[in-house]
Amino acid sequence: MPSLSPPGTIWNTPTDAEAIRPFRLRGGSRGCLLLHGFAGTPPEVRELGEFLAAHGYDALGPVMAGHGETPEAMARTRWTDWARSAQHALDRLRQDCREVFVAGQSLGGTMALHLAANNPDIRGIVPMGAMGHPRFFPDRRLWIIRWLKYLRPWHVPSADCDLGDPSRLLALHSYARRPSVCIESLMHFLRVVQKELPSIRVPTLLLHGRRDRTVPVQNAPYILERLGSADKQLIWFERSGHTITVDLERDQVNRTVLAWLERH
Repeated sequence: MPSLSPPGTIWNTPTDAEAIRPFRLRGGSRGCLLLHGFAGTPPEVRELGEFLAAHGYDALGPVMAGHGETPEAMARTRWTDWARSAQHALDRLRQDCREVFVAGQSLGGTMALHLAANNPDIRGIVPMGAMGHPRFFPDRRLWIIRWLKYLRPWHVPSADCDLGDPSRLLALHSYARRPSVCIESLMHFLRVVQKELPSIRVPTLLLHGRRDRTVPVQNAPYILERLGSADKQLIWFERSGHTITVDLERDQVNRTVLAWLERH
């Protein structure tokens, strides 16, 4: 599928500043932090947030550090900055909610794992399309990213779309080019989380699209196997690509997440 934005633009799809703002949807005393993906923005998880808010949840969708601005702004951040901003959003939600869950898409799902490892009072987490280890990414450029970042400071992702409904790409707004230094930092973050997995004890619902070509599907069973939680489950969405929160089965994703939250 061709790119929807002309060369040189910031975003992969046409957008405006209002569309990518963080959101807070107040629906009840139980809260759910909703985290977007790498180089992405809150619209990725907005529909899930609206659904949860309509069913009694306080849904908060922040923008992680360096995101929602420009690729140059992201290049000045590393994974510790993304984690710090996610932690700050979690702390804000805790101020108003008696119980807090964390759900996230892609990087947001991996960040949910990291938050759970460092905040054992979280009620539960829902990582969606999460990354668990760098070894599952076949691109050999990642093996030399430490040096390659100086020769190629920017990465332009493939225009190939793995969504079951390619038109839903219009619901996503991410950077049309990504800083190589941030990709390097992302790989380091995955190694950190990989070591944290056995320490995670909170209930965990893993969701992954079977057609995902962005985060290889091997990540999901790898995470499931190494999680320290006794209450853990993996559900596949057979017709969906990477961003299951906007794809063909998004309504089923919403209902699945809500039902799981209600049981916990």
